[in-house]
Amino acid sequence: MAGKQQEEMDFGAESERMKKRTVEGGLLITFEGGEGVGKSTQAERLFLKLQSFGIDVIHAQEPGSSDLGNNVRRWIKRANTSSPLAETLLFEAARAQLMFETVRPALDRGKVVILDRYTDSTLAYQGYARGGDLKTIKKLNDIATAEFAPHLTILLDLDPKVSLARVSNEQDMFASTDDKRATRVDDEGQRRFEEQPLKFHQNIRKGYLEMSKTDPRWAVIKADQAGHRIADAILKRVRRLLIDRDIPDTIFKG
Repeated sequence: MAGKQQEEMDFGAESERMKKRTVEGGLLITFEGGEGVGKSTQAERLFLKLQSFGIDVIHAQEPGSSDLGNNVRRWIKRANTSSPLAETLLFEAARAQLMFETVRPALDRGKVVILDRYTDSTLAYQGYARGGDLKTIKKLNDIATAEFAPHLTILLDLDPKVSLARVSNEQDMFASTDDKRATRVDDEGQRRFEEQPLKFHQNIRKGYLEMSKTDPRWAVIKADQAGHRIADAILKRVRRLLIDRDIPDTIFKG
């Protein structure tokens, strides 16, 4: 008994130590970017960091984190003839399911939700890159999410020639220096989103940068820095957001 009492004096009662900090109304943080920019790695790093601060946080991804989403992911990876609209509808169905079973319940309980891709990915990939109608995609995004917008969107920005070389471990992934004709030359098993010309990936980046200019929720971070510097920049922005929502600054120190 004496040992337990001493432990509680030193560290607080067990129930208090295990209690996680929540945010009223929850907080949705999304990560966006093209292939190979390090988005998933940084989302995971942020998740683990917030966990270490005692914040109630979950980490999910699109399409995925649900049975429907995983099936959509597998189908998209295999298919090479789907229309932009068909892809959009599949992603929206997976998104609606993820919102229903995971994201909204977590937000309602005051959790921080870190989401690897969200509505902006559909606009960038199926809209800007594949030529889908942006107005239609926005309407479908609103339907799938009940118009729930992220509180913060982290965009990791990098020249596609550099980011795609990271994916394949090739120094020069493109057979031509002409951006309009350049095609991927890496092994098929390494490709993340079908075989697409460089212009496709450049349009994704262009779409993201255009979207980020019109909404203050975006934080654009250059992804050509060391990983720890990117993580620090992300945490700085998230920390400010949490403090504004009454999470004490003291938990981030030490």
